[in-house]
Amino acid sequence: MGARATTLALRAAGAKIGRASVFWGMPTLVGPGDVWARLSVGTYCGFNARCYFELDATVAIGDHVAVGQDVMFLTRTRDTTDPAQRGGSVGSAPIEIGNGAWLGARCTIMPGVKVGAGSVIGASVVVSKDVPPNILLMGTRSVSLAKWR
Repeated sequence: MGARATTLALRAAGAKIGRASVFWGMPTLVGPGDVWARLSVGTYCGFNARCYFELDATVAIGDHVAVGQDVMFLTRTRDTTDPAQRGGSVGSAPIEIGNGAWLGARCTIMPGVKVGAGSVIGASVVVSKDVPPNILLMGTRSVSLAKWR
């Protein structure tokens, strides 16, 4: 299915997708109820193939965001306080991706995370804490993009 057709199909299902944003392959959307209503994408965004959206809570993506293949957005949480059952009761927390961010291939954005505007997340990085604006996050290191130039 072409990128425009995929994007039109997602809009028709109820996802909020801004002008000139495209999906190069149908993403996987899972979660309870109307998952489409919990996905919001800004303008001029590009999503590579096989993105995965776990939409127990909202995923809000700003403008001009680039998303690599196999990127996972996970909003489902579990209560881990009971040692008899670490995967306890289910909760959720929203994800926010700021304008101009770039999410590298196969990175994973965990529940409740905010990725700041202009930040770059390297390939295969698991993001479990908020990322300030204009940060390059790779492996176990992060640097300010303003200082990196």
